[in-house]
Amino acid sequence: MLNRKAYMNRWIRFSVIVGGILWLAGCSGGPHFGDANGWSTDQKREFERILATDKYASLCGMEPLYRQYLQSRDTRILSKLLVGYTENLANSCIDLKAFDALQRERQKRKIHTKFDYYTQSVSASGTLGALRDGQTIEQILQPYVPPMPQFRRLLSAWHDGYGAAEKHKIRMSLERAKLMKPDPELWQTYFLVNIPEFKVRFYENGSEAFAMRVVVGQKSWQTPIFSAMMKYVVLNPTWNVPDNIARAEEIPHLLKRKDYFKRKRMIVLKSYDIDSTPVDPRTVDWKKYLTPEWKKRELPYKLIQLPTKGNALGRVKFMFPNGNSVYMHDTPAKHLFKRKYRAYSHGCIRLHKPMEMLEYLASHGYLSKNWEEVRALLDTWKLKTVSLSRPIPVHVGYFTAYPAPGGMVFSPDVYGFDKLMRLKGAE
Repeated sequence: MLNRKAYMNRWIRFSVIVGGILWLAGCSGGPHFGDANGWSTDQKREFERILATDKYASLCGMEPLYRQYLQSRDTRILSKLLVGYTENLANSCIDLKAFDALQRERQKRKIHTKFDYYTQSVSASGTLGALRDGQTIEQILQPYVPPMPQFRRLLSAWHDGYGAAEKHKIRMSLERAKLMKPDPELWQTYFLVNIPEFKVRFYENGSEAFAMRVVVGQKSWQTPIFSAMMKYVVLNPTWNVPDNIARAEEIPHLLKRKDYFKRKRMIVLKSYDIDSTPVDPRTVDWKKYLTPEWKKRELPYKLIQLPTKGNALGRVKFMFPNGNSVYMHDTPAKHLFKRKYRAYSHGCIRLHKPMEMLEYLASHGYLSKNWEEVRALLDTWKLKTVSLSRPIPVHVGYFTAYPAPGGMVFSPDVYGFDKLMRLKGAE
């Protein structure tokens, strides 16, 4: 019969062996010797280094709490800092509630503006649970680091020695990068339209394939900030004139010149169905639809511009279906691309060299037809649709500081978002 001492020795050896097996098998995060709040010495040191340099620019608004920790070294405070830091990394340091309120005020002033941001859910219990499980701080933060490749270059630039004005643009741009789509798969091959820079870039597997100038929405009729998937292109497009543009521009032109619709190759229908029966514009009392009574009502007649060299959409449009009715397209107004400031559209994105974009996509397998087939369809001057072989993400962003291949590019705050967006804790 075993004496008590031998029994205890065997039990200790058994416990050590079983614990080692579980550790190696991955049934736990390994031995984690944390304090009452779950912090190990290594975790504290790691997070203190991150906070000291504000590595991910996510301390904003928590500086008083950080100073309190430096004085007390209380890990309960450190836990609050970790949860807050993770939240700011995932969803930006921007006061989004205040920004939304300012946007609503602008909309009341008849400014067409929209800024979609993509926030993530951050669980305090999940974050602290990962801490107790022994994950490193980098492992805890990593899922929330923006996958947009430009984020890390903006972050690096923010830590560098730029002047105050430039550094502010960098900071606001990296905060907006935090609000872009968080799915890493959307940041491999994609289009990125940078509104303040008036430029679109196409990236293939992370490398820039081409870039070109664009014309974007006016200050009062802004191109919205959002992401969508390009799914098809339209060759020889018709232009379905929106009611608000018909009221503001096309009908007044017709009232001044009776042959305006004919010269612009516009037809009048009772719907946007191109196959429906045309209406003789001379039979319509157009003045009626410019009265206050019809200001917000849907017009009973639709204007459609047929394919032509002078068509407002040019020869091709690139479609990424979205709730904003925004797309990229050709334009007959080529002279605007010579200007440095190019905010002139009603929200859609006009391309400087759309045929080069079309040829590139067709020649590199992104379209369901090759370039020769696409050219043959263009030559028909008839409306044709060509699908993409696979959808391509399109990100419309707003970066007054942008890390281009040649270096950081600083652009004017065209829509005023640098001023409207305030950081948490900022006065």
